[in-house]
Amino acid sequence: MEVPEDLAGKAYQYHVHFENQHFLTRDPYTIATSPDGKRSAIVAEQDKTVAGFKVCQGKEATWRLDNPNQAVIYEMHIRDISKSPSSGVAEHLRGTFLGACQSGTRNSQGDQTTFDYIRNLGINVVQLQPVSDRHKDYDQNGQVTYNWGYDPQNYNAPETSFSSNPDDPGQAIRDLKTMIQAYHDAGISVTLDVVYNHIYSTFDSAFQSTVPDYYYRMNPNGSFQNGTGVGSETASEHEMFRKFMIDSLRYWVEEFNVDGFRFDLMGIHDVTTMNIIREEMDKIDPQILLYGEGWDMGTGLMPEDKAKKDNAYQLPRIGFFNDTQRDAIKGAEVYGGLKAGYVSGQATEDIIAKAILGSSELGSYLTPSQVLNYVEAHDNFNLHDLLVDLHPDDDELTRTKRIELATAMNLLMQGMAFMELGQEFSRTKLVGTGEEGQVLPSDRDRAMNSYNAPDAVNQVNWELISQHQESIDYIKQIIHLKTSQKEFSYQTYEEIYKHVFVREAFAGSGIVIFEIKDEKHYEIIFNASGLPYYLENADHLRLLVGNSRHKRPFYVENLTASVFEVIK
Repeated sequence: MEVPEDLAGKAYQYHVHFENQHFLTRDPYTIATSPDGKRSAIVAEQDKTVAGFKVCQGKEATWRLDNPNQAVIYEMHIRDISKSPSSGVAEHLRGTFLGACQSGTRNSQGDQTTFDYIRNLGINVVQLQPVSDRHKDYDQNGQVTYNWGYDPQNYNAPETSFSSNPDDPGQAIRDLKTMIQAYHDAGISVTLDVVYNHIYSTFDSAFQSTVPDYYYRMNPNGSFQNGTGVGSETASEHEMFRKFMIDSLRYWVEEFNVDGFRFDLMGIHDVTTMNIIREEMDKIDPQILLYGEGWDMGTGLMPEDKAKKDNAYQLPRIGFFNDTQRDAIKGAEVYGGLKAGYVSGQATEDIIAKAILGSSELGSYLTPSQVLNYVEAHDNFNLHDLLVDLHPDDDELTRTKRIELATAMNLLMQGMAFMELGQEFSRTKLVGTGEEGQVLPSDRDRAMNSYNAPDAVNQVNWELISQHQESIDYIKQIIHLKTSQKEFSYQTYEEIYKHVFVREAFAGSGIVIFEIKDEKHYEIIFNASGLPYYLENADHLRLLVGNSRHKRPFYVENLTASVFEVIK
């Protein structure tokens, strides 16, 4: 069909007619929308163009990693990074794509914030929480309220509320490209958090309106399956939804130069689809990262068909979040309360020892690159707030040392590493609404699951970096070891078992010691024993990172991870 006029910027919908039904719906493949996401929009090719933006694959994409195990992935939400005035970002750009890449920003103490802070931290991958169009709610002033973005609506269209001009359908595309290019120019890859596992509104979705009941898994009684717990689950095993997922991912890579994907609730998807996605991404560039939440979801798939962590052996070169290692280090939220981890004195040294060796004994992994180590993400309490609950009597210094230890341990284990924005400077979401700022039980609950909490809860307070500069410097040194030294990022289990040796990990001792012997020789000591750990002789050790006394008597302080080079 041809229309004899310029339709750039125009909104459109489809009329879909069936024998007994009629739907008015969006284009499932739409790349732009009206500000509310209810209508598709037309964007001319020239209106998607950004000066200086370039799509590169293979060797030309110099920021991509040859060795995925050197990845330090830094998760951030577009609104979180710059919404606070403490970010120093221009007011009209706060909470936008352009705000996330504005250079020259500082807090009230003159310390670098946002983009400049991130590129100087040393991480090499940023993971963006969902940036595609989502369902939106509005406050009394008509402003889009906060949401993590896991209410997907239009998968191929950037979220208009992150645009510098939501009324221009092409602006979100241009702004996101500008942001991605800025990170690439800084040598940092960009991965997207994608939510293909469910649709926010089943009956209002473009899928249900175009082919009713096809794109979802259905129960025998005709109802929709809800293995996600948050909405009708999609049927990745159905040929046309599988094709949609692949087409969508290719679009983000080829149009926006995205470097990888984190699959939300990946256990909802089937093994075959995920392997085909890996094959299709390899055709573009084998260095594209794929990883996700491999939880065992209550979906209708057979257990062996789920893309879950227990089936990692069926999913080569796809990574899985390592919740076993996470809980062993920091503890966890469990039904009915909280569970302590190693940094709180819990006897989990045996799990820690296995995680140091790439967690091959903690799952069915084929290679260490299938293991994504983490102790903090957007879900549940962040590390600081969990430790507030576990140790209400800790002073801030002690709490900071626990955070440093947990973060350093996570980075020093074999496999990929993952952090949340602000983890290293004690980011908190505990915003008290009681008298004189008292934290109420409702504030605690909101901090634990802040998916739709206000900006006051979710925005990063960049003043914290001025208070935690020592912690930041310490973690930067650990990150540098992870990203630059092969000894901390072996690509096979054969290499790990040849070069990495756990010397001490007695249950309840609080002490874990391991060595890495290769071209360089390292000794690493974790101490959560409650006391300094004294070394009989450290003349052969040169302290690289950590809080340790390197003159007689030699010791490693409590709540410390120290890295030594062994002098031959």
